[in-house]
Amino acid sequence: MSAIKTIVKAGAGAAAAVMGAGALVYECALNTKVNGFFIRLFDDRPAPSGKAEPANAAPPKPDWFTAHKGDDRVITTETTGRIHAYIIPAEEASHKWAILCHGYNSGPGSVGVFAQHYRPQGFNCICPSMRGWGNDETVYCTMGYHDKDILLAWIDYILLMDPDAEILLHGYSMGAVTVMLATGENLPAQVKAAVSDCGFTSCWEQYANVIKLYAKLPAFPLLHAVNAVSILRGNFDIRKNVPLDAVRRSVTPTVFLHGTADNFVPFAMMDRLYEACAAPKAKQAIEGADHAEAVYTDPAAYWKTVDAFLEDKIK
Repeated sequence: MSAIKTIVKAGAGAAAAVMGAGALVYECALNTKVNGFFIRLFDDRPAPSGKAEPANAAPPKPDWFTAHKGDDRVITTETTGRIHAYIIPAEEASHKWAILCHGYNSGPGSVGVFAQHYRPQGFNCICPSMRGWGNDETVYCTMGYHDKDILLAWIDYILLMDPDAEILLHGYSMGAVTVMLATGENLPAQVKAAVSDCGFTSCWEQYANVIKLYAKLPAFPLLHAVNAVSILRGNFDIRKNVPLDAVRRSVTPTVFLHGTADNFVPFAMMDRLYEACAAPKAKQAIEGADHAEAVYTDPAAYWKTVDAFLEDKIK
C-alpha cells in the first residue's frame, strides 16, 4: 500500500509541476505585460522593426505613422467592450477602406508600412489595437481568436458611416490569423478581399512548433497544460483557434504571402492555407524573407502581387 501511495504522490507531484510550468509559459507567452522578457529569453532574432531598409525600394519613413495617425478612436460593443484604433483618412473622399491588423508583440504603428501604401490609392485606413497590445485595455493576448471580434466590430463601424464602403482586410502574423478567422464568418458583402501575410494554420500547431524550436521540448504535456490554464482563466481554447478551418468556409477572395526563410511560422503553412481556402485566391512566396519581414525584404514582389490581386476586387 505504501508503494501505491508513493506512486500516487509522485504522480500528483508531477502533474502539479506540469501545470505550474503551463501557468508560467501561459503568463510569459500571453500576458502582454511580461512577455517581452520571454521573447528576449528565447528568441535571439531581432524583432521586426517596421523600419528595415528593403533591398530594392525606398523604405517607409519611420515617422509616417506618427504624422498621420490622428487621435485614438474608441468604440464599445457588447461583444468586445471598449476597443481602440487609429483612423487615417484617404487623401480624398473615398468609399475604399482597409483594416490593417498588427502582429504579436507589436501594435498599430507596425502597420504604417501598409497604410503608407494604401492611402495614396484612395483607402481610408483603420489600424486597431489587438487584444492586450497597443492601446487595448485588456492584458491577455488571444492570438487572433478574440481579435476577430474586434475586426468584425470595426467592419460594422465602417458600414454605419459608409454603407457603400468597399472593405479590404490586411494582416500580418497574428493579424493574418485575425483576418483569416474573420473570413470564416458570415461577412457583409462590402468586405471585398483579404491579405494574409505569414499567418499560421492553427494555434496548436504553431505553439507546438515554438515549444520545439525554442524550448527543445515536445508539445505533450506542456502545451496541454498551457491550454488548460488558458481555458480555466477564461481566455481562449488554443485548440479552437484554427485559421485552416476558417478559410475552408471563406467566400472572401484572399491572397496569401509568406517569407521562404520563416521558421517561426513555418513557410510550409502558406501552401496548406492556400490549398484549403474555398474562396478565390492567390499566393506569393517572398524569397529569403524571415517572419513578418516579407514587405521589407522584397516590397516590389509583395506589392505587385497584392495590387494585381485587388485590381478587380475593389473599384
